[in-house]
Formats: sequence, structure tokens, C-alpha cells
Amino acid sequence: MADHRAVAKRLLAENMNAHPGETLLVVTDTDTNHIGRALFDAGVELGLESGLFEIPPMERNGMEPPESVARAMESADIVVCPTSASLTHTRAREAATEAGARVATMPGITDQMFGAGAITADYEEVERLTAALTEKLTAADEARIEAGGASATMSLSGRDGIPSDGIIADSGDSGNLPSGESYIAPVEGTATGALVFDGGLACVGVLDEPLTVELDEGRITAVEGAAADEFLDATSGDDCARRVCELGLGTNPAASIIGTVLEDEKVYGTCHVAFGDNLGFGGTIDCDSHLDGVILEPTVSLDGEVVVADGEVLV
Repeated sequence: MADHRAVAKRLLAENMNAHPGETLLVVTDTDTNHIGRALFDAGVELGLESGLFEIPPMERNGMEPPESVARAMESADIVVCPTSASLTHTRAREAATEAGARVATMPGITDQMFGAGAITADYEEVERLTAALTEKLTAADEARIEAGGASATMSLSGRDGIPSDGIIADSGDSGNLPSGESYIAPVEGTATGALVFDGGLACVGVLDEPLTVELDEGRITAVEGAAADEFLDATSGDDCARRVCELGLGTNPAASIIGTVLEDEKVYGTCHVAFGDNLGFGGTIDCDSHLDGVILEPTVSLDGEVVVADGEVLV
């Protein structure tokens, strides 16, 4: 626990710019409460007015927390959410940042992730790479993803890229910890072609063999691969859960594929595509689900310019 507390103090002080006298709310659940407690204890040591809210694990990523938690998030200066399922793409997180909170979400965080890998990155370099890709995503009208002998295109016209670089220092900032991605909400109804996921999948973990997802007009039309049934089950709760909602590019050289999407999607030189909710980052899909899949070593082109290829970020 002492090591966890040291990591927690560094994240609060360096990544979240915490200062004595600010209010900290830690939202955790019964599966991740040991990490939540380390963050709470670190906050106390740093002179923050700290609170801890523990809830049962939520059923799926993107599910809204209890209303009492959402209200508490809005009233804090700093909110950190080490939880089993993701609070990143929820109305609660969005309302908290709109109220001025600095919010770090840590969905699926594990002991391994809290002490090694992506969390140990040189975040100045992550910030540089992320900013460069975000600028290109914002300027682009179309993205093309090629991998595994398949390709897909999607419109980005009029949408802004969003940096998640692990630096959550200003009022209203939010992002994952650990972090390292630039992402965007593609225009709904435009994703067409096929994606071959061969890294991690939020509902499965590490993929033992590729999963091919066919798309038409922004929706899933067919799925093939050993994990097809799990993927379809995980996206069966709501029609919007099978709509393309996000394109992301990984920028963290210290991250690796470990079977937890929080780190998997941050791996340098990868891309990820998600299905479900994107209302909180510039899209129009309002859904109680958000599921990411990771593609290793894709070729990603923005308006014909290759920005990711062969595991390298070309910016």
C-alpha cells in the first residue's frame, strides 16, 4: 500500500496539479477500493479536503453512477475514479467538468497498472505526440484505417480532436490516468468497411485471434472471430451500442497490451475504435454503453496523409 500511496501522491501532485486546501473526491468500487483508498490517503497527506465514495461495480462501461455520486462529483475541485467499469463517457463526468472539476477516470485499473507500464511514461513526450495528432484529427475531413487485409473509412468533418495526455491540470480538464491518446467522435452514420481488431477488446481482454467487424453507414453489420459472441452480447443491450462512436490513436510508449482497455488503447502506434456513447466528446450518440477495440500496427491516414504506420506515430 505504501508504494500505491507514493504513486497516488505523484499523480495527484504532478498530473492533476493538486494544491493544499482543494477538495478531492475519490469514486471507487468494491473491486478497486484498495487503489481508491491509496488515492484518498495521498490526498490527505497532500493537504486536500478528501472524500471517498465507494459503490458496487457497475455492469458495463458508460453506465451512469448513482445520482448521489454524480452530485458529489460536481462539487469537488478534483475527482479521481478508479473503478471497474468506465465513468469516462458518462453524463456524470461531463457535468462535473462543466462545473469546473478536474476529473481523472481509471476504468479497470489494476495493481499492475498502478505501479508499472503506461503510468510511468514521460508525460511531456506523451503530451507532445498527443497534441500533434489532435491537431491533425481536428483538421481532417476523413480517416482511413487499414489493417489485417481490411479497411474502413469514416468522416471527421466538423469534429474536433481531443487530447488525453495525462495532464489534467486546469479547471474543467478530464482524461484517463494512465493516459496517452488523441481521439475524436466520427460523424455518425459514415463509418463503412471492415475493422480487424487484434489487440485488446473491452469485453474480452487480450484477443487470441483477430475479430473482424463489418460496418455500413456507421453500424455493425457482421462480426467474425472467436470472440464474436462475447462482442455481440456486450453490445446487445441497446441499438446505439453497435454504432461507431470513436476513433482514437495511442501515444504512450510505456503502455503495453495487457487485456485492460484503459492501458491497451494507449499503446503507442495503435488505434482503437469504439461503439456506443459519444455525447460527452462531440458526438450525438446518447447510450448507456461504450466499448473499445484495439488494432495493432494499423495504417491510419487522415485526408490521405499517413499519421500512424508499422507501430510508429508519424508526426
